Amino acid sequence: MITRYLFSLFTDRTAHVLIRIYTTQFDYIFHLDGTIEVRVSASGYLMGGYWEPNEAPYGGRIRETNMGNIHDHVINFKVDFDIGGTNNSLLATTTREETVEHPWLDDDDWGSTRVQQKINKQYIENENDALLKYPPNFQGHYAIVNQDVKNRWGYPKGYIIHPGYNPVHATVVGSNKLTLENANWAKYNLAVSKRKETEPSSSSMWNMNLPGSPVVNFHKFFDGENITQEDLVVWVNVGTHHLPQAEDSPNTKMNTATSSFFLVPFNYFDHDVSMDSANAILLSTPKVAGDPFTYDDYGVKQDYTCIPEAPEPFGYRDIEMYDVEGRKEEPKSSEEMREMKEMYLRMRVKVDP
Repeated sequence: MITRYLFSLFTDRTAHVLIRIYTTQFDYIFHLDGTIEVRVSASGYLMGGYWEPNEAPYGGRIRETNMGNIHDHVINFKVDFDIGGTNNSLLATTTREETVEHPWLDDDDWGSTRVQQKINKQYIENENDALLKYPPNFQGHYAIVNQDVKNRWGYPKGYIIHPGYNPVHATVVGSNKLTLENANWAKYNLAVSKRKETEPSSSSMWNMNLPGSPVVNFHKFFDGENITQEDLVVWVNVGTHHLPQAEDSPNTKMNTATSSFFLVPFNYFDHDVSMDSANAILLSTPKVAGDPFTYDDYGVKQDYTCIPEAPEPFGYRDIEMYDVEGRKEEPKSSEEMREMKEMYLRMRVKVDP
């Protein structure tokens, strides 16, 4: 089960949706080796402000009188693992340097001392220790494994939570009334907690209204419980640090405003299962140089192509809108939608006559 929540100065539930004035695309990609890729890409109009040179440290000028403001986008996914059942553990794997002596190299011009890498594995047993950031320099990873279910080589079967594009967490969380406690999940790259029916999501659409005492306080999920061979869920963040630049006008570029993570088999199989694909072709070198290669196609027909059918003529349907109760609303004009967006930007100004 994968659910998701978004933080971009406020918290909201997303699907394939228009967020403020951004369009966000969610891709779920299933690879032949058992890897699952979750990718999020965004594009749209920047939420800008009036350009003034004193504001240069807080954004970038994108037009004659407009600037884009620095901000973060963080989206939180809930991933419910059941590796060989519901009894799972959190395994941290890291690498470090070690200095060793090789006495058989004592006559070597470089000496007998060598510096090499060493793997360290450790189970994280307490929820409070499972609010995590990726290892420095990505020297290692975190995996959900089942210690009681092992592959042919004696390793616990599991899946790694592997960073993809832009593996970020929020820069500033908890420093002001906007994000005091309502988006504290955005502080981390990932977190692991014991699965509970009373903790279905990391946030709520109402959190933005109660930053100091939100409807859902993510930190309260972590209350010192043991997470060894328990039913676990992983909360994974993706996002971008958006430092506006001239090329963000008129639209933010989706190719760089992309973030992702991978769920990668970790000793879950005994070998690379993509080699078992039914459409594999085995080539054999010719016995006589210059002769064609012989091959075995395992009975898969080769007299067809994968060219898709021609697409339908271009068409565009207006976005669907819903009220806070989930009821579908009548379509609104562009001006009406702009006014709704600007409600969050309005300030009361008193002008003395």
